Amino acid sequence: MVECVQNHTPHVMVIDEIGRPREVEAARTVKQRGVRIIASAHGDLRKLLKNKELRGLVGGVETVTLGDKAAKEEAERRSNGGANGQFSKTKAQRMGEPTFDIIVEVRRGEKHEWRITRDAKTAVDAILDGQKYKVELRTRDPQLSIIMFDFAEL
Repeated sequence: MVECVQNHTPHVMVIDEIGRPREVEAARTVKQRGVRIIASAHGDLRKLLKNKELRGLVGGVETVTLGDKAAKEEAERRSNGGANGQFSKTKAQRMGEPTFDIIVEVRRGEKHEWRITRDAKTAVDAILDGQKYKVELRTRDPQLSIIMFDFAEL
């Protein structure tokens, strides 16, 4: 990927199946050089965050240690005021900018349905924070050739 950018200066790259850490890093480098990327990777957004090899596509994940006060505040915020005195001094957070701004999920066996996450950064932060994130659901009716839109929180 990087050699292609160096030798051909493309405006857009289409990549099939990013699956290895070298490919993740190459995609990140290509984006930093201003090339738009359309790519595929196996798994939905939550599974990408759990996959150590691919999580760099959505910004990566790091564990940070919180001080006592910050940990208590975090516990209260997560439990809406009812922390019951229990809190964790570690927290997972996004390490950097996602390689992709928009994520389109196509699930196996559901070729007429797509889930579109329009803000990958906000969605990743919500997942790491134990919250739901917003998606646009699109469904195509194969008989009528129309596409229906809906919104959901996952």
